[in-house]
Amino acid sequence: MNQEIKNCHNCKKDFTIETDDFEFYEKMKVPAPTFCPNCRMIRRMGWLGYGQYLFKRKCDFTGDNVITCYNSDSPHKIYRQDIWWSDKWDPKSYGKDYDFSKPFFEQWKELFEAVPLPALSTEYSTMIESDYCNGANNLKNCYLLFGAGENKGCAYGRSVNYCQDSLDLTHVHNLELCHDTVMVDRGYKVFSSRYCEDCHDVWFSEDLVGCTDCIGCINLRNKQYHIFNEPVTKEEFKKFINDLDLGSYQNRVAFKQKAKEFFLTKPHKNFHERKNINTSGDYIYNSKNVKNSYLVFGGENVHYTQMVETPSAANVYDFSNFGYGIEFVYESAWCGLSSNNIKFCCWNYYVHDLEYCFGCHGSGNLFGCVGIRSGEYCILNKQYTKEEYKDIVPKIIEQMKSTGEYGEFFPPQLSPWAYNETLGNDYLLLSKEAVENFGFKYHEELRQYQEATMPVPDNIKDVKDDVLDAILKCDLCGKNYKIIRMELELYRQMNIPIPRQCSFCRYDNRIRSLNPIAIYNRKCVKCEKEIETSYAPERPEIIYCESCYNNEVA
Repeated sequence: MNQEIKNCHNCKKDFTIETDDFEFYEKMKVPAPTFCPNCRMIRRMGWLGYGQYLFKRKCDFTGDNVITCYNSDSPHKIYRQDIWWSDKWDPKSYGKDYDFSKPFFEQWKELFEAVPLPALSTEYSTMIESDYCNGANNLKNCYLLFGAGENKGCAYGRSVNYCQDSLDLTHVHNLELCHDTVMVDRGYKVFSSRYCEDCHDVWFSEDLVGCTDCIGCINLRNKQYHIFNEPVTKEEFKKFINDLDLGSYQNRVAFKQKAKEFFLTKPHKNFHERKNINTSGDYIYNSKNVKNSYLVFGGENVHYTQMVETPSAANVYDFSNFGYGIEFVYESAWCGLSSNNIKFCCWNYYVHDLEYCFGCHGSGNLFGCVGIRSGEYCILNKQYTKEEYKDIVPKIIEQMKSTGEYGEFFPPQLSPWAYNETLGNDYLLLSKEAVENFGFKYHEELRQYQEATMPVPDNIKDVKDDVLDAILKCDLCGKNYKIIRMELELYRQMNIPIPRQCSFCRYDNRIRSLNPIAIYNRKCVKCEKEIETSYAPERPEIIYCESCYNNEVA
């Protein structure tokens, strides 16, 4: 089938369905989408509810207070994690016959709100002294990490993997003794830097590979002892660092601004990407045939997809978050771990042949199920024989097609989270009015915050242990926050001043430092060729095409 221009049912803007898109839909046996790629993405992102927000509620099984990602306004029942994963209850006991006289989503909503959900989405048996983390596994002595795995002694981060003794991290891997980093891979003592790889002893830098002992640098490869891209001797470099006194909050803020201004005088590549073949979109690495996507590592034949930061995702369209060994997945979110043939699903691991399922793990051949573990041939959590399942499911799909329900992701109204509690709010920030117009809930925070109980010294060397008992107040949003023992010890070890912003605002600053999920048309400043880029035309950065950038950055 040739490409086709359609009008989005949601935003009413025209969008194009390409020939290879139709070929994929045919393989997956699904109709073409009625929402444009952007509206499809927003709809999925509003179901990614393991962001920074944690609440306390009672477990509906034991009555214990638990830490959870579901606020008290949620209609869902919450079970303590060890209970949810146990055989003390049976998800199939909530099973119900499919009623062909009612819309599918009406029936699924009743099931979804009846079946208990786990308080958090962690591999809880691998979490050691890491209670305030979510979407995580194999953590030890970690605090407020989300979407994280295999970390020790880390705090305040999202998408953090294989790191140790580090703070304030976003989209990072294999770090030790690092602070305030975004998109850094394999780093040791990297501070306030972005897009760096295989570096150590680096401060306030951007787009460095294989560099050591650099500060305020950009676009360097395999360099040592550089200040603002200029080479210096070892002695000069050490004196410069010592004279800066980066343990001072004021000194650190001033130098960070100076580095930011310096970066604007140097070229930036149109997209952040490495080792790709035939890709479009930003933050794509080691991938092939990736189209209109964002934050994809090791993908092949991946379209309209975001935040697949683990290798091995193939033949995936319209997917948001996680992945890892997924194949033939369409219009789904937060699924992964050796999963295939998944359609219209959210938060399912080690699964195959699932449609419209939430929180089902180690299962296959499920339709419209919630919380099924190690199950097969279930519809709305009711058990069927293989023959019965194969007979009933096609009939349900035909009914859903007649009502316009089949072929679309879960409706926004059914999300168990308010939009501003999800990753959607991080990467696709919308106003309250826009959120509600889209159909999501919006959570209003009415809490009042107190004044700080003590002033914080400018320099970390002057901070005493009494700061651990203090209540601090964010100088941006006004929320209260505290400093924990592990955090204070790392600040002292790394010569980092006590932050003046809460962890929410620090995280928001890191996320806003990433380019948006968008593609713009600009000209390469060097050769004036028309290019696509994630830098909006009004932004001040000097943008080069890939060829001109590579010629200049050795």
